[in-house]
This record gives sequence, C-alpha cells and structure tokens, in this order.
Amino acid sequence: MRNEFPSYTTLSHHTTKVNPNRGWRLAVATSVTISSALGVFAQSGRLDSETAAPKDLLDTPRREWAASVRWENDTFGGTDKFYTDGVALGVSHTGPSWMDPFANSLPWGEGRRTVGYDVTQGMFTPSDTTRSVPDPKDRPYAGILAFGLTLHIDNENSYHGLKFVNGVVGPWTLAKETQDAVHGLIGNDKPQGWDYQLHNEPIFNLAYEYRHRFQLAGEREEWSVQALPLAGGWLGNMLIQGQAGGLVRAGYNMPDDFGPSLVRGMGFMPPPRREARSKSSDWGFSVYGGSIANLVLRDITLDGNTFRDSPSVDKDCFVPAAGVGLAVGNRRFQASFSYIFWGKEFKGQDDYFKFGSVSLSYFF
Repeated sequence: MRNEFPSYTTLSHHTTKVNPNRGWRLAVATSVTISSALGVFAQSGRLDSETAAPKDLLDTPRREWAASVRWENDTFGGTDKFYTDGVALGVSHTGPSWMDPFANSLPWGEGRRTVGYDVTQGMFTPSDTTRSVPDPKDRPYAGILAFGLTLHIDNENSYHGLKFVNGVVGPWTLAKETQDAVHGLIGNDKPQGWDYQLHNEPIFNLAYEYRHRFQLAGEREEWSVQALPLAGGWLGNMLIQGQAGGLVRAGYNMPDDFGPSLVRGMGFMPPPRREARSKSSDWGFSVYGGSIANLVLRDITLDGNTFRDSPSVDKDCFVPAAGVGLAVGNRRFQASFSYIFWGKEFKGQDDYFKFGSVSLSYFF
C-alpha cells in the first residue's frame, strides 16, 4: 500500500505589502539532512511590509506547512524478522517553491504543489537472529538510511508524486546500533549476525506514483465512500519495481486528500486542502482497506550489493501486499494506524509477514 491521511487545506491570499526588490525568498533545497530542510523552512515565504506589493504577489497563495513522523515495526505482528523496523521524519510545504521551474516543465505540472523533505531509517533481519553466522538461505541483515525530496502535485481528483532518494546501505546507516540500543532498553536479546550485513554502498533512486479519487457514495464533508486506485514505480540501485493497486475508504468528514502511504512507499503524502467550514466541529475519521501488487526486478536488501560480493537470496519477483487501517483528525492534526500483510519476498521464505504503521502529522 501506499500511504498519508486526513486533514484539511485551503488556499488563502497574502495581503501584506512587500518591497518589490525583495519578493519571495527562495527556499534552498536539500535532501541530505533534515536540519537543512528545516533551514529551508526558516528562510521561506516571508514578505516585507514596508511598501506596496505587486499584484502578482498578492495573488500568490501563502505557504502552509506539515510536520510528520511515521513508525513501522513488526512487533505489531508479533514477530521480529524481515522488515523489522522503519522510522521516517518529514516536513513539507505547499505554495511557491524553488522547484516551480521544474514543475512547470512537467506535462502534469499544473495544480497545487507541495515540496516534501524526509529522512528515513529502515532495517531488515533474517528470521533467526540468534545465529552469529546467519543462514545463507535466509534474508540478509541490511540497514538503509535515506534522504528524500518529493514533489507532489494534486488537482481536484488526481495526484502525481515524484520522489528523489539518496542515501546509503550498510554499516553507515547505524541500523545495528539502533536495534541493539532498542533491544537493550526493552530487555530483548540482541541480534547476533549484524557483522554479516550488506557493505556500505551509496543509493540513488527515483520514484513516481499516480492516484485518482472517485466519490462512490455520499459527500466527503458528511458520510461518504471513496475509491483510490494507484500505480507507480521505482528506478535505481536500491529498488527497481512497478506496482498497481488501490484502496477504498469510508468515513465521516474525511479530509480532502489522497489517502495513506508507507515508509516503503512515498513516505508522506501531501497535506489535505483546508477549507472554511460552518460545522461546530471539524473532526473526522475514516476506515480503509486495500491491496497492491509489486513486480520487483531489484531489491538491494535481497539481491545484495551492486559492485561487491555480499549476502543475498533468490527473490520472488511478484510480491502482493494488503492492509487495513483507520485515521482520525481535524484541521491541525492527523493520526493513523495501518496493519499491513506483506507477501513472500524470497525463495524459501516460510510465510508472509506483518507489521504495523503509525503516522502522526501536524499542519500549520
């Protein structure tokens, strides 16, 4: 599944006057560190109030921000193996950005634009973590540390997402140290085979996803049902795959957005559009379920390092997945939980595996 969730985003006009020689300050992009992404936030979107503003600046929608955190772990499925943990932190903003010239060149570049920055750590372990020398037929130990830059473009009922990912796989990710520290805190035995993890290797990936929204019943601001089919793909030395699927969600006062995602997907979806409401409460909720089919040609955590010998297994190219979840939120806050069933990924894997995904977002 691909997965972010509810809240509510409206575009408003900025009426502050500015010095025409200054205008909008361009945000400086980075997908290398979260701190630099926050630096972008500190420098972005301010207007000087000293003199009259040109009309085109007055017509420009102001930026609206979102800060999000996502945690995925197989503890929710009662196991400690395979994709065992993923953590992502993200910040994004709608409105004018340094990526506008690039967006203007895209055939689907017209619409509300959101630029997102995120950092993600993921870890993968075999089914038997008590062995100091892992079973060569079991999933290799692997850690990933990645920095993402995402351009989201959405219209009334369509969404396009384009994500650039760079980072590293191997000991530099500190996946071993992270898992050892967590297991030490909760009193679990530490995995014994991290000395055999994949070697350090830079990763570069491009991801694209399209979603469409169909209103099946009711009205979104009241009780309603929606369908959101999706399709996309990944290209790079970390992951090469195509995917197609969708989800159905139902609820009350659902957000004007395009549903959930996962760390192993787009990471974070754009924030919902806000709109003026006459209701006494702007709280809403939804429940959802869906499935996706993945056609995997390369997965570095299964195939091993690109240019060096390393542990590897024979992967399954067709990997189905399904999930259910619920979300609740208002104009400023959104919380969601998804329970995911992920199909077999390599030859000899005894069964599919399960993990939970918790996401919290704040909109400002």
